[in-house]
Amino acid sequence: AVNDPDKIISMKIIGDDVVVKPKKEKPKKSPDDNKIVAAASGTGFFVSKTGHIITNNHVIDGCENVKVSYKGDQKNTKILAVDKKNDLAIIKTDINPSIVYSVEKKDVNLLDDVIIAGYPLGKKVSSAIKTSKGSITALAGVGDNFSEFQTDAALNQGNSGGPIMNKKGNVVGVAVANYGKKQGVESFNFGIKSSTLTTFANANGLNFLPPSKRELSNENLSKLINEATVYLECYMTVAKIKKLIAKENNRKAFF
Repeated sequence: AVNDPDKIISMKIIGDDVVVKPKKEKPKKSPDDNKIVAAASGTGFFVSKTGHIITNNHVIDGCENVKVSYKGDQKNTKILAVDKKNDLAIIKTDINPSIVYSVEKKDVNLLDDVIIAGYPLGKKVSSAIKTSKGSITALAGVGDNFSEFQTDAALNQGNSGGPIMNKKGNVVGVAVANYGKKQGVESFNFGIKSSTLTTFANANGLNFLPPSKRELSNENLSKLINEATVYLECYMTVAKIKKLIAKENNRKAFF
């Protein structure tokens, strides 16, 4: 029996038995709760030579600071705008990249080939950027969300906020979520459509480079991916980390 009233959330009588459902234990407090540490990771990509980066809102949400890794250095960023509904964010750093992504004006079609670039599982596997290939398998996301598309290209925690591109190197979507890995079925991976990204960016005074009209060689595509895709680290308090880890359906890629 549970006698402590603080641990009882509900009681239910079944026949002659009383079933007691205990409360979920809250994270215990510690002296380090206010300490700010690197907690979670994600991916972003440069879209301007003055340091504008696109990523997911859930990558930067709740962070005391977001740092970007670029050519061996770590730089602070500033959050300029967020779209919580479509899970997008624009952040900026004082880096001036020599090469940036352009964004496709037309949305993807069914069966189009795509490439995803990013840092799945953070740097647990390696610090190298990773890519996966696939195709567009549906033109809507979960619940008939037509601001997203579905792809069979591999996507894991840490990929969030990364570019989904075509062979021309034009961004056709932003990696946003996977569904099914905890449901016991083959996962479905999703991207936010380029039209949704463009509308959000333009509304916040950010315009993209014109899309490329020619396919890139593997060498040039590799250069673009390596130089314009970045690793993001979210810094937050230990107390907030504990709270988020205990929360169901948390989307951050914790270390």
